[in-house]
Amino acid sequence: MLRLIGLLFALTMTLMASAQPGWNWPEEGEKHDMAKEKQAYYKLLMSTDKWEECWQSVQWLYANTPDLHESIYQDGPKIIDNLLEMDISEKRASRLRDSLLWTYDMRIKYWDDEASVMDRKAYSAFKMYYKVPAKYALLRELYDKLYSYNAADISDFNITPYMTMATYYYKSKPDEMPATDVLDIHTRITAVIDEKTSSGGDKDKLSKEQDKIDAFLNSLGDIISCEFIEENLVPKLNANPDDINTAKKIFSYSLKAKCSDQAYFTKAGEVFFKSEPSFSLAKALGDKFYRSEEYAKANTYYAEAAKLTEDIDQKFDAKMGMASVAFKQGDKRKSRSLAYEALSIKPGSSEAYNLIGNLYFLSADECKGGESRVKDRGVYLAAYEMYEKAGNTKQMEAARGQFPSIEEIFNENYEEGQKITVDCWINESVTIQRRQ
Repeated sequence: MLRLIGLLFALTMTLMASAQPGWNWPEEGEKHDMAKEKQAYYKLLMSTDKWEECWQSVQWLYANTPDLHESIYQDGPKIIDNLLEMDISEKRASRLRDSLLWTYDMRIKYWDDEASVMDRKAYSAFKMYYKVPAKYALLRELYDKLYSYNAADISDFNITPYMTMATYYYKSKPDEMPATDVLDIHTRITAVIDEKTSSGGDKDKLSKEQDKIDAFLNSLGDIISCEFIEENLVPKLNANPDDINTAKKIFSYSLKAKCSDQAYFTKAGEVFFKSEPSFSLAKALGDKFYRSEEYAKANTYYAEAAKLTEDIDQKFDAKMGMASVAFKQGDKRKSRSLAYEALSIKPGSSEAYNLIGNLYFLSADECKGGESRVKDRGVYLAAYEMYEKAGNTKQMEAARGQFPSIEEIFNENYEEGQKITVDCWINESVTIQRRQ
């Protein structure tokens, strides 16, 4: 009795819903009455899991009232999904799978909202066909179309499937899905993840999706190699130096393939940076030029990196990069000044204090006056104090080994614990300590 009441209630609610605006019922007559009956009947049957009967009624509506209401194409895939779980022949299952994708096409035809519907269609197709090589061309077509829309139109659950399809397609039919296309797809997905992240998406979740697509790419072994980049991408950039897309590919693929020691890496990076400046890119270029001893360029990019971030750790790293460049260029005063700027950002940094200690330790010859052994060895006292702040016990011992002896202190009328000023560029007050 209760079940009958429930069914009657469901039928009443269905009839009320179908009476609302937005329904394109046929004109009054037999067809109108039949459409009303079929629509109410299949909605009622959905609540009783009678999927065969549901499908018969919905098919009648598709054939006779194709623009009746969007809901008939929203319900169609649900009905088909349940039918596909039943014990049916492969021949019928194949027809149903075709019908399922067809419902999405009809929904787009009559109710537009193409991007949103394509998002659902691509995922439905993926679930049905990701292990069917004969359908990979179809999956690629659907996902290529989906990724032509804005990142906001692509659901997070449609990120990894695109890369999964590309990987399986490449392994199955490399002539149809060449390595260059797999890499293009990886780049396209990464761009969508970046855009979603910058637009306030779930950073942790999107990071995990990036890890998944990276893992798929890495599973293909040497699909990305320095030779691949050299042969397929570098000529394109040489022919068109302003080709930002090619530059981005060369830069990102070089990092993955460990080709960052190649000249094309920095060339591509500079083109990339000019178009899309960012802290991470500026820092990477600064590090690269620093290692190759192109200090002027390294300093330029470290300075850019410092401007492009408000993150404490990142700004500190950029300032320390500039300080290290000044050190290598022999400008100790500037290097110290930049290290202190870094310390103002990140107080107590052992890295910064250690750099200043090195600057002092290496200034002995430059600052030697030759008139006082105690004052000449003051640079080591100054270095020791910096190493102590850095917690660098090894260098503290090295500096202590260069302290003035007790005899030198006594002979020059100084006392342990007395303050003296280290002249030269250092101009620091230090406490006299004797060599042990």
